Formats: sequence, C-alpha cells, structure tokens
Amino acid sequence: MRLLAALFLVVVSMLFAPAFPRTEDSTQKKVLILVEGTGDLRDYAMGDGRQLATLLGHFDTRVTLKGINAYLAGEMKRFDVTFYIGFHAANSIPSAFAHDVLSLDSKVYWLNTGFEDFSKKFPVANRFGFSVSQVDSVSIFDGVRIGNRTFTKGEPNINVVSVTNRKQVNVVATVYSTRRKRELPYIINSGNLTYIADSPFAGATEADRYILFADLLHDFLGENHEESHSAVIRIEDVGPLDSPDRLREIADILSAKGIPFVVGVIPFYVDPTQGIRVSLSDKPDLVDALKYMVRNGATIEMHGVTHQYKGVTAADYEFWDASTNKPIKRQTGDEIAQKLEIGIQEFMKNGLYPLVWETPHYIASFDLYQTISKFFGTAMEQRLSLEDADYSQTFPYIIKKDLFGQRIYPENLGYVPLNPDKAISQTYIQNIIKNAKANLAVRDGFASCFFHSFLDLDLLKNLVDGVEKLGYSYIDLSEQTNWVKTKDRVILSGTQSYEITLNDQYLAEGYFNTEGEVVKRVISDNKINGVVSRDIELKPGELYKAEPIEFRPREPGFTEKVVANLNRVLKKVFSSEQDWTGARVALLWNHHARGASYNDQASFVSAFGSVNITVDTIFVGQQLQLQGYNLLIAPYGFIDSLKPPDYDAIVKFVHQ
Repeated sequence: MRLLAALFLVVVSMLFAPAFPRTEDSTQKKVLILVEGTGDLRDYAMGDGRQLATLLGHFDTRVTLKGINAYLAGEMKRFDVTFYIGFHAANSIPSAFAHDVLSLDSKVYWLNTGFEDFSKKFPVANRFGFSVSQVDSVSIFDGVRIGNRTFTKGEPNINVVSVTNRKQVNVVATVYSTRRKRELPYIINSGNLTYIADSPFAGATEADRYILFADLLHDFLGENHEESHSAVIRIEDVGPLDSPDRLREIADILSAKGIPFVVGVIPFYVDPTQGIRVSLSDKPDLVDALKYMVRNGATIEMHGVTHQYKGVTAADYEFWDASTNKPIKRQTGDEIAQKLEIGIQEFMKNGLYPLVWETPHYIASFDLYQTISKFFGTAMEQRLSLEDADYSQTFPYIIKKDLFGQRIYPENLGYVPLNPDKAISQTYIQNIIKNAKANLAVRDGFASCFFHSFLDLDLLKNLVDGVEKLGYSYIDLSEQTNWVKTKDRVILSGTQSYEITLNDQYLAEGYFNTEGEVVKRVISDNKINGVVSRDIELKPGELYKAEPIEFRPREPGFTEKVVANLNRVLKKVFSSEQDWTGARVALLWNHHARGASYNDQASFVSAFGSVNITVDTIFVGQQLQLQGYNLLIAPYGFIDSLKPPDYDAIVKFVHQ
C-alpha cells in the first residue's frame, strides 16, 4: 500500500506540475490571433479575440487578428506565437491549420472549442498525449486551481480533457466542480501546444480565472515583468452641481494619507426635462474646489462632456442610445469631435486641465473610441470589445496601447453603491478589498476602483486603508506621460513633443508646478498661421498647456506709465467738488460658504470697510427688507439660496 501511495504521489506531481518557467526575451513578439469563423465584428468569437489582443497591448507585441477561415497553410511560421479561440461547441477548424499545429514547431495556444473535432479527425492523442472528448455543461465547474491558489470561474461549462500519456503533458492548472467534487485539467501543455479548456473571458469577474490567464501571458510571451502592485482611487461623477465643501473634505482626507487620486469631472450638467444646463463656468466655487483638489494630489479626468444623450447627466449614457441599447444612429466621428472640443475648452477656460479620459458608463460605439484616441492619449476605464453592452472587458494591468492606440489604466474592482445601511456599504468595501487581494496573483496587477462624493467618507477611509494594507501603492497619474490635444490646444504631462495648428493667432503657453500653480507664461511675439511644434521637458507631476489667443497682452512702456500717473494726479487736484450721497450697503451673506465663495463675499466687507462705509448683512433664510439701502450686493455664493419672494424684493429695489 505504501508503494502504491508513493507511486500515486509521483504521478500526481507529474500531472499537476508547476506553471511555465519565467523566461525573459526582450525582443518584440509577432503574434497571430485566430478566431472561429470569418472574424466578423458581430461575432462573439471576435469579441474574445479583441479582448486577447487588448491584453497583449500590455506587452511588446505586434498583433495580427483575423478569422481562422482566412488562415493560409504555413502562416503561423511567420509569427512567434499563435493563439486560436473557439466559441461554439460544434466548431470545426480548417485542415490547413490542423496540419500546421500537428507538424510545425510554432508555439500555439488554443482556447476553448474546436479541439474536440480536432481530436476526432486527427491523431492528436498520439502527437500530444491528450485529447478533448466532450463539453460538460451540467457539472457546473466553478473554480480553477493552480498550485495553492484558487480562482473563481464565472462560466460553468468546460471542455473535458483526457490525458492519454502523462509523460508528454504538463497540467498547469485544474478546474473543479464544488457541487460534483470533480476536478479536471484546465490548462495543459505538451511540447509547442498549450490548451486552455474554456474561454477565460467568458463570465469573468473581479477574482476570476481571467486574471490567472492575464498573468500567464507573461510566460506565454516570454516577457516577464517585475513584481509591482499599483492602485488608483477615483472620485466619480463630479459635476457643476456638486458640493465644493464636500470635494475639499475628500481632498483633505486623501492628502493627509499621502494618497494621490483621480477626480472624474463632467463639465456640463444637463436636465432636458427641466430645461436646465449648468456649466463649470457657472459655478466658480466648484472650480475653486477642483483646483484645491489638484493642489492636494488630484488628477483631473474628463468624464464625458454632458454624460447624457437624451436623459439627465450622470444617469444616462452619452455616446450610446439607452432606448435601443445600441450606438447612436447616424452619429459621426466629426460630431463627437466637436462635442469633445467644447468640453476640453470649458475646462481650460476655467484653469482646469484634464489629463485622462473616461467614457460615461464605460459604454460607447467604436466611433467614440476611434475619435477619443485622437484627443486623449490616456483613458481609465473598462472597454467594449464588441458594440454590445454585455461584452465589456476589465484590465488587470496597464494596457500600454489598446486597439485604438490609447494607454488604458485599469478600473477593475467596481465601486460602492449608495445604501442607507452603512453595514451593507461596509460589505461592499470588504468585497473590493477581497478582490484586490485576488489581483495580487497578477505579478504587475492593479487595484483600481471609484467612489462617489455623496457617500459616507468613513467608507472612503476604510477602502484606501484596506487596499494599502495589502501592499498596493497608490500612483499619481499626473506623474505619468499623458497628452490631451485638439487642433489648436494641448495639455501635457511628461516630457514629449507636440504639433498644433493656429489660424493667425498668438500662442499662449503655460508651465505648472506639481501643485498646479503657474510658474511660467510665454506668449509668442507674433501671430502664427500654420503648424506649431514644440519639444517640452517636464519633471514628474509638472504640467504644460498651450492654446491660441487673439490679442497679445502688452505691458505699458515707461512713457505710458508716467503719463497715466500724471493724469491720475491731475484729476485729483483739479476735479470739481460734487455732491455725494452716503452709501448705505446691504450685503447678502451666505454663512455656509467656504473657500472662494466665502472669500468673495468677505472681500466686499473689507473693501467698503477700508473707506469707512458700514455694510449690513442679510443672512440666508432672512426676509429681504431692503428699504433704506441704496446699494445691494448679491455675491454668486448666495444666488442659489434665493427664493421667488427674494427675487421680487430685488426687482422692486432696482426699480426704486
């Protein structure tokens, strides 16, 4: 019995051997991705292929993606690595591809279906020591195991692998059914062929076997990355109607912890049912609060322009039709571009400089992705791999270049929903932390999520503390290389070059330090008509912007200054005496105001006090009794508190 037990342990150790050895090859890999069928952009197999191609954007690769029906005999010899992805159970591959897999030494990674038909028609078991006999759709396989690590499996089906020659194979990972107590090979390697017994993209969740696959891609490609675990926290859906005080409080909390963060800002609030449209320009105190956030570690992210198509801002999509659940019919790239330019200009004219893009609700047409890549070099989001709202992809690490040419920072852990029961909200926090722990399985994986400003801020503290305790380090996106560009404007972080085009205009350049303060301004001596190119050197965290202006501000010369001073003296000496009526000033005072709003109203009191004029204050909620006053001051911080009777009193006062 002891001899049998020992033999059994030897067999098991051979059968379930460790994962692929970590090798390093710095040369760019040419990768061929073949998917079942023709490669039509409406096919789900193509959706899986595009997800794989996007993950490969994390590596130094040059990818060709097409349907296997167009495969040519011997084609894989031109590539370093070939992937094949099946989708339907009844999936038959072309004989040219089958013969190449059997006879060539090229590395092949086969995902999901098609292997059953391959096993029946060709001598697969003899060549590789294993075969696939059927699809098991009843056992409900719910987990994947590799060594002592386990992952969930969101899609329950599995292609059943039968090992016929244990000496030929290495079972890298197994799949198990908790209900049936059944365990089968999941990832199996034999020579140049590696088979994965399902699509790791199907039903993927935050702690799914998908992240195991994403990590193993380092080994598949021979491109090992150093162990590093970065985190990002984003404050979500901030718009013109948000509370400035709340945003300052969030900035104080994160700054005190030394945590940089991202704030996703919507520059326009729109409610078509009420005929309301509010911009950042209409809310200077909100702008001031955003600048305060930047000074305390925030990177501004442009979260759409209005974040709505037909509905209300933040509740609706913007580049997707919720009524049809499809791309907006007849919306063109030019229309999208015009809207994006309006949004970028709204930020810049308020002294705010977004560096990152986020698609509203992560759902958009390919036209949006194609267009946005011309305006923003960086995005932070999940992405659709097909124009299908159910075919979205999260990323466990930075995608250096996606299918549209953008750099994508992950958001892979979700968010905390609003719930009046704080205990329930805490369970969401714990789930995010739990899933962040699972993502440590990716050697250079991320922990990235978002948080709404209206939630209990104790939850935010618990969230960022919990993620940090796992060993993640929060990174500052403003210290990375980012660019935002329109035809005639640019925003940069990181050393790089750019070109823009001016139309008989002056070029105004601004350099900002790590706290968002202007340290240098440069305006061209002459108007420029044509292309402007610059090489900009910036330290981490510094920012640069360039934009056109129509008129060049000019400092007055020495003679002009002397004449102006003389005129002021002469006016004082020779001005005639006039009858003056003493000012009787009423100031509408918002005692809840903070920041710029408070400073604005306080400055009026100081100004009048400096010339010995008394100012009476009328507080929010008090009746406007304006008799006896000849000057009324209504600071912008008070306007939102006015009620209809207050407007009537002001109109009556003006008409007196």
